[in-house]
Amino acid sequence: MEQTVSPARKIIGELIVPGELPSAEQALLLAVMAEGESHIRNAPPAIGRLANLLSGLGARIARKGRELTIQGSGLRGFTPAGSILDLSDMGDIVPPLLALLVGQTFTSRVKLSAEQEHCRQLFTLLAPMSAQVGQEMEDTFAVGGAKQLVGVAHEPVDVEPAVKLALLIAGLYAEGTTSLRESAGNRNRMERFLRERQVTVERRRQEDSQYLVSIAGGQTFQTCDVDIAGDLRLAYPLMVAALARRGSDLQVKRVALRSGQRGFLDLLRQIGAEIAIEDLGNDAVDLAVSYSELIPTRVAGQRMEKVIEQLPLLAVLATQTSGEFVIRDVAHLRQGEFDYVAHLFELLKQIEARVGEYPEGIVVKGGLPLRGARIDAVDDPGLAMAFAVAGLLAESEMVIAGCECLDSVYPDFFATLHSLREKR
Repeated sequence: MEQTVSPARKIIGELIVPGELPSAEQALLLAVMAEGESHIRNAPPAIGRLANLLSGLGARIARKGRELTIQGSGLRGFTPAGSILDLSDMGDIVPPLLALLVGQTFTSRVKLSAEQEHCRQLFTLLAPMSAQVGQEMEDTFAVGGAKQLVGVAHEPVDVEPAVKLALLIAGLYAEGTTSLRESAGNRNRMERFLRERQVTVERRRQEDSQYLVSIAGGQTFQTCDVDIAGDLRLAYPLMVAALARRGSDLQVKRVALRSGQRGFLDLLRQIGAEIAIEDLGNDAVDLAVSYSELIPTRVAGQRMEKVIEQLPLLAVLATQTSGEFVIRDVAHLRQGEFDYVAHLFELLKQIEARVGEYPEGIVVKGGLPLRGARIDAVDDPGLAMAFAVAGLLAESEMVIAGCECLDSVYPDFFATLHSLREKR
């Protein structure tokens, strides 16, 4: 599939990007355990994998665009799946999902990735609760089938967030009270997602300055409609375009801005980007982006680690600065059969960027015009979106092949790009 992008005079309008996948998955899992109808708005396309898996367990989920309508099954209104549930590489939603399965009276067979160590930790913590977990093969487990879980006081302190949420969910299936301990400085507040659904979770300070988090079994989830904050990473491309075109005014509505996940935004502001941030609460913000005179810099070391996911966009951004922009410490992307850095370098050469290549990275001389070309994004979302931005900033049309990857990430990316682009 090819997409054609024409030069833009400026970028004007409002942008709403698909929501963060982890937040959407968590909201969906809690919704299917509620009793009644819930709605999740601005869900990303990748939510489909979890939705299909839960539907296989009898959950009733309807999807229309970015909105999900869920008819909750209650804690025990699920049915056995007809095959092994493949949970490999599904991230932090797996422990809470396993807690749901452990609480059922039927047995489910699940496949896990070798790197999912937090699941093994969860199994160890669930064992004293009379949870039924048996390993069948190296990566396959049988879970669930116990008549009744039993509440216990867990000894480990400060388990990771996904495991904490899983233990609290397991506590709802248990007879009695389930508790766990946290240090005073712990900022893990997963219990708030249960409280939003009318589940009582206590958190009390202890004499040793730790906190005891406890939940009584037998409680039920109430419905809760959720608006998922957008994935900031998907807003970056059009933000860069707006920063580089005089007269631009882009409003990015309700995106998630979390500590430790804002490296590229911080870099943009460090090099002169005018980006106003309005705090909406619960880690959600509105951003206002306008044209800015961007200054070149050197991105390396820890600074590079924070923005490595945005490497192609960073290279395109560098062409819009006023001098030499150095990008280094990306040599690990040259390893294997495909040299990612070399391919990026060749694409930049094709659009006539002034760029030099060296083993550790590339150096870009900004401030010079770009030319449109036919480039191959090799089914990489970062390359596809970055060179779509280059097409907006070039002096002639850009034709981008290998864009199918965006169907599962941001399917209406090009439609949104064209709607915000004011023609020359």
